[in-house]
Amino acid sequence: IEREDLTCWIHHSMAITGGYLGVYALLCRDDFFGNALTSNMIYIVTSLFGQNLFDVLIRIVGVLLYVAGSASTIILSKKYHKKLYPYSLAVTALAVIILGFLPEHMNAIVGLYPIFFAMSFQWNSFPGAYGYNASCIFSTNNCRQIANALTEYSITHEKKLLKKAWFFGGTVLCFHLGVAFSWLTHSLIGIRSVWLCAIPLAISTALIYWEAQVEKASSLSTCKKMPAAVRVQAVEKN
Repeated sequence: IEREDLTCWIHHSMAITGGYLGVYALLCRDDFFGNALTSNMIYIVTSLFGQNLFDVLIRIVGVLLYVAGSASTIILSKKYHKKLYPYSLAVTALAVIILGFLPEHMNAIVGLYPIFFAMSFQWNSFPGAYGYNASCIFSTNNCRQIANALTEYSITHEKKLLKKAWFFGGTVLCFHLGVAFSWLTHSLIGIRSVWLCAIPLAISTALIYWEAQVEKASSLSTCKKMPAAVRVQAVEKN
C-alpha cells in the first residue's frame, strides 16, 4: 500500500474522532459546537450587546484556548517533530479523559474548554492528504469541495477531480460515522460515553504505526540503493 493512501486513511479515521466529539458537545453542552469558533464568536458579540460580561469572558477564554491549540502545533512542528500525529493523539486522549470527569450540569462553554484546544490542535496536525487540505473536525468546506469537484468533472471530465471528490466525500462520511457512533453510545450510557472515543483513537494509532513502518521500510530500501560513501554520509547526518 502507498504511504499517501495510509495518510488518507489516517485522516479519515481522525474525522471519526472529530464527529464523535462534535456530537458530544452538542448533546452534552447545550447544543454548542466546540469543534469550531464561529458560533462562539457570534455569541461574544451578542453577549456584549446584552451586557452579559461573564458570558463574554468565558467565551473569550474559549477562543484563546482554540488559538493556543493552533499555535502549539506550529511551535512543536518547528522545534521538535515534523509530524504531529503522536502529539495530537495524546492531546485528544487527555481531553477525552478530562471530559469524562466533568459534571453534567455545569457551564456549557467551560465544559467545552478541552475540546476547543484539542480540536484546534487536531485540525492543524491532520491537514489532509493527496495534496488537498481538508478539515477532520467539521464538514462545511469539505461539502463545498465535493460539490466543486463533481461540478468541474461534469464539465472537464478530468479523472483527478473524481479522486478529489472521493477524498473529501470519505472525510465527510467518516465524520458522520463518528456522529452516529457518538449518538448511539450517548443514548446508551450518557455523558461518560465520551470515553469510548478511545475506540476511533485506537484505530488511528494503529494506522499511524503502520504508516511509520512503511516509511521506515521505504527509507531502508532507499538507503541500500545508495553508493556506500553516500550511505555513510546519510547515516552520519542522521
